[in-house]
Amino acid sequence: MVSTELKRKIVLVALMLVVLFISAGCQSEETPGLRKTNLVERIPVTSTPTNLPTLPVPVLTDTPSILETRVEAAATTVERIVPSLSVVIPTNAPTIDPGPSPTATVRSFRLPSATPAPQLAKMRIVEPGPYSKVSSPIQMKALISPGDDGLVHVDLIGEDGRLMVSEVLDFHNYDAKNFYITPEIPFQIASAAELARLVVYTNDMFGQMISLVSVDVLLIQLGGSDLTPSQIEFEPYLVNTPREGSLIAGGTVVINGAARLVNNNPLIIELIDEKGVVVGTGEVQVSQPSDGVTHVPFQLSVPYSITHRVRVRLAIHQESATRIPGTVWMSSTILFLDP
Repeated sequence: MVSTELKRKIVLVALMLVVLFISAGCQSEETPGLRKTNLVERIPVTSTPTNLPTLPVPVLTDTPSILETRVEAAATTVERIVPSLSVVIPTNAPTIDPGPSPTATVRSFRLPSATPAPQLAKMRIVEPGPYSKVSSPIQMKALISPGDDGLVHVDLIGEDGRLMVSEVLDFHNYDAKNFYITPEIPFQIASAAELARLVVYTNDMFGQMISLVSVDVLLIQLGGSDLTPSQIEFEPYLVNTPREGSLIAGGTVVINGAARLVNNNPLIIELIDEKGVVVGTGEVQVSQPSDGVTHVPFQLSVPYSITHRVRVRLAIHQESATRIPGTVWMSSTILFLDP
């Protein structure tokens, strides 16, 4: 027989076990309830991505505001950099010292110079050269520019000043303004040899001389020619001012130019009107160039006397330094004069 006390203990133990079972059951039922209160629901993994739920709305609404702020900040940065580049480039460029620059060269080139740049002669005798021995006929080669009438005059002058040969070459059908010619100049002399001058010149529409070139040669009766080289390649007389066609008033023409004289005689400058009247004249002594200089600068004031506006030819020439008289070289330009 079980005692009453033992029975009581058994009943108490049984009651405690029951209480424990009931308590464990309550805890297992409350766990799912707690999961349902979470903001993010656990999502089972499946093989179809379309079954995934969309992200919560609060996450999407916050993202655009952050992106817009970052874009606006980037745009602000770009706007500040671009104008600074456009300002910095021109401002910093002048501070760079690259040494000699084309700008400096151009400025110095544009400064007025007392010495015009040398120019190739528009008319010159290439062959024969000075004091060549030539037999008849003279095989001449010359660079010429025909006159207003298209003609070129060729003269052979003897040592006593007589005109031995005079020929007129017609080039009025030629379109070229400057070209070479090779005429033959026959002559006859009574002595074995004679000094002579071969002259080539052109005239304008009024019969006034435009230019003249010459060379002294030795005519021989017998034997072959012995030629020397030409000594003139550049224009001997250069005029810087006044320019071709200038209108000048006041009674004086101031001439600035440069010369490489063909002999040691003075340089003579004349103002000749359309009728051949000399309305002004002057001369200047120019030294021979040296030290690699091709031409020596000169300046001359030529007074003139007129009563109304006239067209004149400014003629620059030198006279002979040998026993054959006459002009040995001449060039000219057109001016207009007012009283």
